[in-house]
Amino acid sequence: MATSCIGVEYPLVAFRCDPQQQDNCPETHFCCSDDPAAAGGAKPNYSGKNISDSATPYFSGDNNALSRSGMCVRVDDIAGQGLIEFPAANCPIPCNPTWDPSWIDDVCGPARVCCQTVALEAADCINDGSGFRPVDGDDIVAGLSAWRPADHATHQDPNGSGCLLQAGNDPQSAAFEDCIRQLSVANQRGFCMALQAGQTCPTEQPGFIDACTQLNGGVAPPA
Repeated sequence: MATSCIGVEYPLVAFRCDPQQQDNCPETHFCCSDDPAAAGGAKPNYSGKNISDSATPYFSGDNNALSRSGMCVRVDDIAGQGLIEFPAANCPIPCNPTWDPSWIDDVCGPARVCCQTVALEAADCINDGSGFRPVDGDDIVAGLSAWRPADHATHQDPNGSGCLLQAGNDPQSAAFEDCIRQLSVANQRGFCMALQAGQTCPTEQPGFIDACTQLNGGVAPPA
């Protein structure tokens, strides 16, 4: 079991963790999934948020424990501001920084922004012939990635075991393929944050260049 080091004051959002291993956070923190992926590529349906055109999230909310991607969060400090689902009570609201701004407003609220939680790593990038870009679940279906644990650095649900569980252990089902298609790496995962004046998300600060852009020689990856 992880414990807090004596005299160390961990920040509100401390570091990356695996929600399937709840002992990998300090005892003052809880491992909250940062993955909002939902069925059909829709917005996630979080209890009490009245999010339009939403669907069940695959790896957050009630399914927090199925995620392999999360952040250690001192949830007691933000009680009443985040999720109300019991398996993820008081966790920050997960969001996708690549969503259209209207989706971010709908999920996060107009006074918040969606901050990417961790940076991409080079192993998260795939060259599709037009340049390097973040890999995603569509690349699994297309046969461009096997999505094994060592294939990438920040990929959700390596080997697709969580997707398989939610699809009733039927790898031939439409439900399994849909879940696989929603898998992502770090560029599509974040938390809804209320920033103060002058603050920006870490990956939006001046001079920050993501790993795929670096592999492209400083040119932004293809859309």
